[in-house]
Amino acid sequence: MHRFYLPDGIPAEGPVQLPREIARQVSRVLRMRAGEEIGVFDGSGVQWTLELDEVSSRSAGGHVTDVTRPSTEPDVHITLYQSLIDATQFELVLQKGVELGVKTFVPVLTERVRGAGSTGASEGRQARWGRILQEAAEQSGRVFVPEVESPVSLEEAVPETPSGQFIVPWEGETSLSLREAMGTRETNSTKAVSILIGPKGGLTESEIEFLRGRGAVPVTLGSRILRAETAAIATVSAVLYELGELGG
Repeated sequence: MHRFYLPDGIPAEGPVQLPREIARQVSRVLRMRAGEEIGVFDGSGVQWTLELDEVSSRSAGGHVTDVTRPSTEPDVHITLYQSLIDATQFELVLQKGVELGVKTFVPVLTERVRGAGSTGASEGRQARWGRILQEAAEQSGRVFVPEVESPVSLEEAVPETPSGQFIVPWEGETSLSLREAMGTRETNSTKAVSILIGPKGGLTESEIEFLRGRGAVPVTLGSRILRAETAAIATVSAVLYELGELGG
C-alpha cells in the first residue's frame, strides 16, 4: 500500500482531502482510481487507511477505513553523527538510515571536511534532506519521520555525556570489534546508541582523543577499509542486529 506523510494529520471526522501535490502523485504518477486504498501518517505513531473517493490531478480525497499503530520503529534510539561527505553519498546515508531505523541524524563538520562541507548548512540543502527523510519514511513503513539537524562542528555536535552507548568505527582501532563493544543481547539493555562516522580520509588522532573523552568507544569493522557511506550503513545494520532489531 502506498503511504503519504501528512504532518497536520487528518480531520477528526468526515472526508479527508489530500494536498494538491499528493493528489498529483496519486493520479499522475501512481495512476490510482477511486476505490483503491492508501495509507497516511502524521508522525505521531498512528496510520490511517483511506479508501479513495475521488482522484484527479487537482483534487483527491477519501474516507478512513482503518486506524492502526504499526510496530515498525526499533526500541533503540539510534543517533547517527555523519561527517559531511559528497552530496550523493550523504543523501544515500540519510535514505538507507531511515529505512533501517535511525531516529536522529547529525551532520558533522570534522577537520577534513570543514571547507568543503560548510555549504551543507544552506536552507535549500536542509529542505532537500528533509524531503529525502520523508520519502524514505513513507516507503519503508515507518510512522515517524526522523530529524536531521543543521551541520555543526564535532565539538558542538557531541554532548559531554551522551546517553547510552557511543560507537565510533575507526581504522586505527584493530582489536576491539563492534560486537565486543556492544556486549551480548542478554546483557545489553540500552535504549540509545550513538554512532559517529568519519569523512573521507577518516577522523584524526586528535578527534579520536576528543571523542574518547566524551565516552566514545572506537571499534574496528574488520580488515577492509570501507567508504564513509558504507561504514554508516554497515554499522547501523550491525548495531540493530546485535540488539535483536533485525528479525531476531
